[in-house]
Amino acid sequence: MKMQEKPQGRFLKTAVLVTFFVLFAYLLKNFNIFDAEGLLTDLHVMGDTRFVKLVFVGVATVLLIFFVPVSTVAATAGLLFELDGILLITISGLLSALVSYALAKIFKSDATRWVEKLYQRKEREIPLEELYEKIKDHGFSYALFVRALPFMPFQVGNLLFGVSSVTLWDYITTTLITVTIGQGITVFLVSMASDFMAQKAGTVFGLLLKGLYYLGIYYIMKKNTRAEEKEELPL
Repeated sequence: MKMQEKPQGRFLKTAVLVTFFVLFAYLLKNFNIFDAEGLLTDLHVMGDTRFVKLVFVGVATVLLIFFVPVSTVAATAGLLFELDGILLITISGLLSALVSYALAKIFKSDATRWVEKLYQRKEREIPLEELYEKIKDHGFSYALFVRALPFMPFQVGNLLFGVSSVTLWDYITTTLITVTIGQGITVFLVSMASDFMAQKAGTVFGLLLKGLYYLGIYYIMKKNTRAEEKEELPL
């Protein structure tokens, strides 16, 4: 028999939803967050101040929750704030990841269905249940591997980890590492390329860093595959 949800649980879910949508409506009304060109213009007009950076972090956090690609937000941070954008995208990425993780825990059954639907849109080499099992068995190392995969959308990863057995500490550290390094390189590359004539060496260095980052991910993937093959060999 299906257990009825406790009144406290229903109240918490309602409070979370109301708070979230009030914040979203405020940002939509005051900053028109889905009008990218208008938003960039508004932020440019505000200038390079502490307030505009706080606005960017708030808007970027909401956009990252609502499935806007993290690389797009990182590129915008690079254009607007140059190297300061590395810190801003790190904060935004971490905040959005924590919010998504909390929402996945609170609305676990709904989040589980969302993850299944989003993950199974494409044919995957690793079934979802096997992915959960590997995260459970290997913890931090496999969570870092999944987090770094370029074809795993940031938001899907947030929800996936939220309904998996990964610890909050492992979730925070893997998110911090991959956003700071992976998207930090994107910010650096865009900030250099935006003034290419004056920053040719910096742009080339950024491309080199990006290439090394993906080579590192590929190495981890191959190493992980070999380890799995050894585990499957009969004794």
